[in-house]
Amino acid sequence: MIENSKEIIRRSSLFKDIDPQRFKQVVNAGVIRSVEEEGFFFMQADPATHAYVLIEGRVKMIQIAPNGQQITLRILTPGQTYGGIALIKPNEGYPAGAQAMENSRAIAWETDFLQKMANLEPTIPLNAMHLMHAYITELQDRQKALVIDRVEQRIARTLLKLAAQYGRKVEQGVLINFAITRQDIAEMSGTTLFTVSRTLIDWERQGIVIIGREKVCICKPHGLVSLADTLDQ
Repeated sequence: MIENSKEIIRRSSLFKDIDPQRFKQVVNAGVIRSVEEEGFFFMQADPATHAYVLIEGRVKMIQIAPNGQQITLRILTPGQTYGGIALIKPNEGYPAGAQAMENSRAIAWETDFLQKMANLEPTIPLNAMHLMHAYITELQDRQKALVIDRVEQRIARTLLKLAAQYGRKVEQGVLINFAITRQDIAEMSGTTLFTVSRTLIDWERQGIVIIGREKVCICKPHGLVSLADTLDQ
């Protein structure tokens, strides 16, 4: 198993705080899955045969709307769990696809094993409930933002969230430390590529951000916070 992967699994939202003996069983049952950039761990509506913990790379969860529009739900980094529906309702299939943003690796566990472990270790279903609650809360917040917030606010808050989760301090400010496209930002903000491009160019003129090819650096975080909080006032 990949170096440090045991510790990553131990900290994951699905397996944290489980009994040490059960944890050994979990580690032994895990299978490494590697996916190259832009490949998929699974597609939306595929049978939910496995749950995953990411150990290397970046993965985005995407959903395809009935009109064909792609929506980025969240971006995952090592230690985060996805495909958890395999434990709860595997017959319903994955509600979203999991696409690698760069070459990525994850540990996967089969549904039958997870359900067996859930019957033996009550911490696992409790962790799964907390995980699902976090997803529901995130979707509720996004829905509220679509109804209440102006589009510039949504873009600002998306960038601030990404910076808080994945930011790295550099000389110019805070760099969102992975490749992210304007299309990704548009999907996460519930708007169009044109609107994101226009907004980022305007903010770059004001010195708030620096934009490059699949890179965003926030030069004035407080300025972006002000935009996020006061555009509707």
